[in-house]
Amino acid sequence: MDDRFDTWSRKLRASDREAYTDLFDAMHAPLLRYATRLTDEDAAYDVVQNAFVSLWQMRASIDPDRSLKSLLYTLVRNEALNQRRAMDRRQDRHAAYSPNRRPSPSDQVETDALQTRLRRWIDDLPEQQREAFRLSRFDGLTHKEIADVMDIAPRTVTNHVTKALQTLRDRLGDYRSRAD
Repeated sequence: MDDRFDTWSRKLRASDREAYTDLFDAMHAPLLRYATRLTDEDAAYDVVQNAFVSLWQMRASIDPDRSLKSLLYTLVRNEALNQRRAMDRRQDRHAAYSPNRRPSPSDQVETDALQTRLRRWIDDLPEQQREAFRLSRFDGLTHKEIADVMDIAPRTVTNHVTKALQTLRDRLGDYRSRAD
């Protein structure tokens, strides 16, 4: 585990603003990437901001035995889910007044065929497999940290990541065999 997080955790409990700033500087970009996957880019900034505000508000109750990094990811995840639910409720109320939007071709990023397929394959994974895989492979969290974020057992995280990798390997093998 990164000793910086232990130090930041201890200092945050003592309301050390410099430690809070250092933590913010170190974690803002990775948390923003994670939040962007959970919501749209504009909302992601608010999600991360709100997560850091929540962290500061709860600083006195931070458990030094728990991973500060996984706590931050959990705060971001919960905030993003809360915002998504609120957005869904607003959209449901105004659905009759909102025209259906379809993505325009200019909204789509040109990528090569394999990258497009890989992204689609990841998106098609069951929700918990997909989230565990992304937290592991894209955000570099340990299985214990992912377990804390997702509120599941570390062994379950291992199972989700293993199944996701096997599915992606199988699909890649099928893709390659068709390309030959």
